[in-house]
Amino acid sequence: MEKVARDLGYTPSAVAQSLRSRRTYTIMIVVPDITNAFWPVFARSVQDVVGPDGYHAMFGNTDARLAEEEAFLDEARSRRVDGVVFIGFRLPASRLVGLAESGVAVVNLGETPPGSRVDSARFDDQAAAAQATKYLLERYGPSVALIYGDEEAPAGRERRLGFEEACRAQGTEPDATRIVKTAFTREGGVTGMRRLLDLPQPPRAVLCANDMIALGAIDVAKERGLRVPKDIAIVGHDDIDAATIVTPQLTTTRTDARLLGEQAAGLLLSRMKGEVDGEGRHIVIPHQLVVRESA
Repeated sequence: MEKVARDLGYTPSAVAQSLRSRRTYTIMIVVPDITNAFWPVFARSVQDVVGPDGYHAMFGNTDARLAEEEAFLDEARSRRVDGVVFIGFRLPASRLVGLAESGVAVVNLGETPPGSRVDSARFDDQAAAAQATKYLLERYGPSVALIYGDEEAPAGRERRLGFEEACRAQGTEPDATRIVKTAFTREGGVTGMRRLLDLPQPPRAVLCANDMIALGAIDVAKERGLRVPKDIAIVGHDDIDAATIVTPQLTTTRTDARLLGEQAAGLLLSRMKGEVDGEGRHIVIPHQLVVRESA
């Protein structure tokens, strides 16, 4: 029978199979900006883990907009996906609880409501920013600044808190004029760095809340004829591939996108396969300050 089916070019109906098993063997990966080099590495890592078990991945790019985040969760319900890996800039984590209670495996890349079935894998962004800020303060003195993304996003908020925490721990009260909120993009880094360099007393060192912001900051430093790090030091966050391609090579906090993806996918897969049940599990991925040429 199998030979006849092959000869006739027959392929099993995925729809019919999913109706019988009540599984679609699809997952959805929802990220804020697929053009940021961190997220393709992360998404590929998730796919590499779940693929051998027959799961296919769909991708959603939200541009960090609430409407898009809500739309992808609605689509996850309507498509009856088996699992969702989600990072929300606007949507509260509490909104994921209902999806998890409906039987969909959910992994949030951030903190989750206690007692829920939502699993989480994340970095300690506040501690990472505090470590990088302490390094800058000890090396370059109290004239430090921060360029960060939207603080409604957990990453933006936590990295700002880490910066302020480290400043106070070193006896330096954070200067509000040197804390610039922008976008988590290279263009955001350009905008933020221009604002800092236009101050009457520009900072000696700048912490950037991700590497894309840092790349934009380096662009502006060169535009203004400043030498990095001799005139101004710059530190990023993420350690994307471009961090070692840019000149000077970027000092940054390494948050391993591949490891985050592997851990998130492991949580997702075990729940989709019915190996675990009950309250969510939580994993914190370690970070590392990588010192290169820019600071």
